[in-house]
Amino acid sequence: MSENQLLAALPAGVRERLLPGLDRVPLTLGDVVYEPDERIRYVYFPTSGVISLLCITDDGASIEAGTIGMEGMAGLPVFLGVDVSLNRAVVQIEGEAMRMEAETFRDVAGRSGRFHDLLHLYTFALMTQMSLSVACNRFHSVEKRLARWLLMMHDRAQVDEFRFTQDLISRMIGTHRPHVSTAVGNLHNAGLIRNGRGKIDILDRDGLIKTACECYLAAKRKFDGLFSA
Repeated sequence: MSENQLLAALPAGVRERLLPGLDRVPLTLGDVVYEPDERIRYVYFPTSGVISLLCITDDGASIEAGTIGMEGMAGLPVFLGVDVSLNRAVVQIEGEAMRMEAETFRDVAGRSGRFHDLLHLYTFALMTQMSLSVACNRFHSVEKRLARWLLMMHDRAQVDEFRFTQDLISRMIGTHRPHVSTAVGNLHNAGLIRNGRGKIDILDRDGLIKTACECYLAAKRKFDGLFSA
């Protein structure tokens, strides 16, 4: 069974103290974990699947600001002493998570030195990812952005097949659908992915890394170093 890496990095004694407050719950595609400016009632530690953090504009448009998989947690504002988030957290790839009530989490995180330290490191890694995503979506080509996004999803979901529509991808990386269609076609023709109806298979991960901008590896290094710190 897959583990959440953030929880797995804790000393055994700390994990044992956390277990009574954790419930395994499904992450169903499209489910909203929490909404902007609404009180966060639970935090989630995915063991599979992906949760996206979306920035929502007044007219309802959205763009992905961050992604959370088995390396981290959704509900980080609670750790920072805030009960609400500016982002909508929505399940992008279905899976499962360990869920904990926000108040219980805040109490445990405050008492455990190692958990507290890991959460600080994770906060920095996620902030790095979000900052690089902003810069990437503004300055880099659609093809590079798409390669980066697919690699991030691959890292977090640990699967090679994704059911993504091009409309969804366009909203996640902040561009128009025809531009996504062209970029998907280019990656398909290069043999890096296989594009089907509403489905994308990753065929050549190394090739995608070479195609993606430097933002991908810069963010990945922060998460890779998180659990060896």
